[in-house]
Parts: sequence; structure tokens; C-alpha cells
Amino acid sequence: MDAVLRAVNRVSAIAALAGDTQAGDEKGGSSLPSLARQLPKIVVIGGQSSGKSSVLEAVVGRDFLPRGTGIVTRRPLELQLETNPRKDEPEYGEFGHLPGKKFTDFEGIRREIEEETRRHTEKRGTIVSPVPMTLRIVSPSLPALSLVDMPGLTKVPIDGQPKSIVTELENMAREYVRHENVIILAVTPANADLATSDALRMAREVDPSGERTIGVLTKIDIMDPGTNCRDVLEGSAYTLRNGWIGVVNRGQADINSRMDMSRARQRELDFFHGKPDYGGLNNVGTGYLSTELSQKLIASVRRQLPNISAFVNKQVSDLQRELEGMGGPAASSRGEMIHLVLTLCRKFETAFAKLIDGGKGGGELILTVFEKRLPDAIEKQPFKKMLEVNYVKRVIEEADGIQPHLVAPEAGYRRLLEEALGYLHEPTEKSVEEVFVLLRRMVDAVAGAEEVKALRRYPTLRREIVTAAYRALERFKEETRRMVNIMVEMERNYITAEWGRMPDGKVLYTLDGRPVTEEPEGSLEEKHYKRIINQVSGYVREICGQMTQTVPKAVVHCMVIQAKERLLEEMQAGVAGEVETSLKRLLGEDEGVMKRRDVLTKKLDMMRQAQSELTQVDV
Repeated sequence: MDAVLRAVNRVSAIAALAGDTQAGDEKGGSSLPSLARQLPKIVVIGGQSSGKSSVLEAVVGRDFLPRGTGIVTRRPLELQLETNPRKDEPEYGEFGHLPGKKFTDFEGIRREIEEETRRHTEKRGTIVSPVPMTLRIVSPSLPALSLVDMPGLTKVPIDGQPKSIVTELENMAREYVRHENVIILAVTPANADLATSDALRMAREVDPSGERTIGVLTKIDIMDPGTNCRDVLEGSAYTLRNGWIGVVNRGQADINSRMDMSRARQRELDFFHGKPDYGGLNNVGTGYLSTELSQKLIASVRRQLPNISAFVNKQVSDLQRELEGMGGPAASSRGEMIHLVLTLCRKFETAFAKLIDGGKGGGELILTVFEKRLPDAIEKQPFKKMLEVNYVKRVIEEADGIQPHLVAPEAGYRRLLEEALGYLHEPTEKSVEEVFVLLRRMVDAVAGAEEVKALRRYPTLRREIVTAAYRALERFKEETRRMVNIMVEMERNYITAEWGRMPDGKVLYTLDGRPVTEEPEGSLEEKHYKRIINQVSGYVREICGQMTQTVPKAVVHCMVIQAKERLLEEMQAGVAGEVETSLKRLLGEDEGVMKRRDVLTKKLDMMRQAQSELTQVDV
């Protein structure tokens, strides 16, 4: 047997055992590329009464397929035929689901096909299934060939079949034959109109050019008297790029009378040789069919093998990379678990600090709070409203009490300044809150970042890290808020007397941008109070300017730097004292990640086995 086809058959069996079939992946790997769909194969399709099973049995030379009415083949059967060079050894069959068990009794093979089909469909709760059964038959008399026998197509449900069966069978066949590396063997009875052939209709749908389709005409011997199918076999009535092959198989009466395959093969040859209608035709007979299919399949396999090997090698590389990214085996000892938790905490802190120092959505947003939002918020405070003449007059009179001021109303000055500077609490505390919110968002961003993708494996630990980071930020925020409030209170509680003694050349300005020394207009009393307003306004403006410089320093020192350096300090200190049970809870893996790793591991094992088989083949 050709070594290339033998290797591909083994790869196909490896894929089938792993759940990777032409119909998709039955074991959770449907999101991964399919190996089975890369392998060249011959898929046999035909109507339920087309004689498809008889063709396959004639090729094998044995009775082994279930027979009956309605749907007999209820799931795809992948037949791998191997030539045994040792003529003295008995022929045998071996199922993919029973590796190592050799069936030398072909009646036993038939029973196992029926029983395994029943077990499988009952488990699925369906009448038919797209999941194939693999049967390898080894015999000295067999050609090197691999065929997939599909359940027969039908136009209408029969024998109590559900209405959906027509669509199910069509979809199943279409899924198998639609791929470019599949050779379609379209079995059609010669005694029926080709225009109504289920197999030809399906083949035309997926292979409109006919490049992948081989036509097989059955039941030629029971055509109406005076008719023949020579025009079809010659390609003039219905053209297929790969042509037609005519066969004559056993009828039901022959099967009932237990006509053996060698006698049936001889009768087939006698029929074609004895019929003048088919004289000179070479494309007839089961022997020609077997040879032609074997040659075409081996040629296709040899042509596709470099692509198959490249696909397998790429999959091995991709699967290894993804598995490595998910992390190795879970930590088992307490020491390993503590080390793992601390390592992941440090990775989180490093990614967080990196985001603050320059990552998008990090430090530059904090800078915006300091340079734009804080000055804007201070400017919007109601300073000017409280610096109206009537209001200032009332405050000064209340401050003087029963002792009017003689020169300057110092008590009134202080009361006005204390009240005005009190307005700084709201915008400065707001800036603290805004930076806190940004830092929380950065924690959330880091939790899903690529730098800490290992945390995806441990959802509980990730939640605990985020919660611990939130707690630390709350603590740093409160410390910062107290610091900023103290800074405002310091300005309110101690008025700098030196401020009013302006050095030579320095011009001070009011909140609305006028020089403090500008001579006001109005009556003598109004001028007096307006001068006070200008001086208070100028002082407030100076302090506001100072606060836009010092508050950011306090926020950075008390909150941002603390977050960079001590974000998970408390959590890491606590981990060292955790008992093993708590550590295991922390490192409980996400169910989705565990399932994904299991799927990837099995897929990688399958691909490595396939890789091993393919590297032994000399193309």
C-alpha cells in the first residue's frame, strides 16, 4: 500500500479519536481549525435506493454493511482500505472506537456497525448523526483506498421518519462534500432520470464545475429493454470533468441467494463484455472503479501533503503558544502558592505604575485634572458675589461690633478672607476625588491588561487584587483629603501680613484682573469699601494661584506616589500568613480557562501525533 495514504489514514484516525471530524469537533474544539477537513478524502453520496452500499461492498469484496429499508446508514462510515503485502495473513477489520480489536468475521463487523450506531444515536437522542465511525480493513486483495460512506439522501420521509430528516441528511452530506480537498463519488442508478438524481444535484451545488466529481452508474443491468447508458458513460449526455464509471452489482435476489463477491465480479465482467452496447468501453466494472479511485486519492494526497504538514506544524506552534500564555500546571504546595500570588501581585503593581507613568488613559489624565479641571473649578467659586459693596460693608460692621475701626478694619478683613478662602475646600476636595476615580479606572484597566493575562486563569485572585487595590486607594484618598483640607485651613487661619506690603515694581491684581492699587470710583464711603474689596480680592487671587500649584503636589505625594509604591502592600503582607485552604481558594481557576486548557492540550496532543506520522513520510 502507498505509504503516503497509510500515513494520512492514520492521521485521520487520530483526528477522529480526538473528536475532530469532517462534521466539526465533537469535544469542544470547534473554535480551533479542523485537521480532518485538511485531509483529502473520497466521499460517497447517493439516494437511499441508488445501490451505494452495493458499490462499496463490491469494492471491498465482502458483505459487511447493514441492509434494510429506509435509512440503513445512519452516520458516516469512513472506510480505510489497506493492502496487506503478506498474502498468507487473514483479512480483518478494526474500528477506530475499538483500537487493537481485530474482527476477522465480517458478519461481526456488520453487527458492530449496527450496535455502535445505535449506542451513538441513542446517546445523542437523534435518528442520524454527522459524527463518523472509522473502520480499517486490511486484506491482500484490497486496493489502497479511503472512502467515506454517507447516509443516503431522500426527497421525502419514509417509514415514519420525521419531516426534518430530509434537511438533516442534506446538510450532513453538504458539510462533508463542500470542502475543496474532497473527491465526490456521486452514485446514481442508470434506470432513473439523471435530472432527478440526489447525488448529482448535491454535487452540482458544491462543485458546479465538476472538477471534484466522479459519477458512478449503478443498476445498468436492469434498465428497460432496448435502452442503454453508453451516452452517459462516454460523457455526451451528462459531462463530468472526471467522467463516469459503470458498475453492475448484486441485486436483492443475489444477496438473498448468498452469491459471493468473486462470482458477482465475474458476472459483472461477463455483462459488459457480452453487451455490444458497451463494447470498447474501459470505464466499466468494479475493478476499474477501485483502481481509478485509488490512483486519484493517492495523487490528491501527495499533492496536498506539503500543505497538510505546514498546517499541522503551524497548529502545533500556535497551540503551544496559547497554552504557554495560560500558564503552566497549577501550584500545589503552600510555598509555591504564596510565591505565585506574590509574583502576580508584583506584576499587577508594575503594570499599574507603568500606566501612571505614561500609559494611555493613565498619567496624562491626572495631569489634566491638575492643569485644567482644578483651576477651572476654583475660578467658578462665588468669590465675586461676596465682594459686593453692601455685603462687605455689612461684614465689616458686624466684625467691628460696638467698637468701630479707627484706621483699617482688620477684623473685617480677616472675616472676609476666611470666608472667601473657605470656598477652596470644594474644588480642592473635588480634584482629590477626580484623581481617585482615575486611579480606580486604572486598576480596572490593568486587571484586564495583557501584562497580567496570567490573572485570567485565577478569577478569585483577580477579584481579591482589585478589591485590595480599591481599599488602598480609599485609604490614600482619605489621607490626601485630610492633607488638602489642612492646607486650605492653614491659609484661612493665618493671613500673611507681608502680602499688603508690595515690593517695588510688583503689581498685584484682583480676581477680575484689575490692579489692586487702581483708584475706585464713587462716594467717599464707596471708595473706602471698594479699596477693601480690591485688597481682599487680590489676596484671594494670590492664594488661589498658590493652591493650583500646591494641591497637585499634595495629591501626587499622598495618593499617586503611595498608590504606585504601596498599592497591594497590605494584601501581600496578609498572604504570607494565609493557610493552604485560603490560598487554594484564591488560586481557584476559571472554569472556562480550565476547559479551554483541556481542549488545547488534547488538540496539541492530536497535532503532535499527526506531526509524528507525517514526518515519517517521504513525499
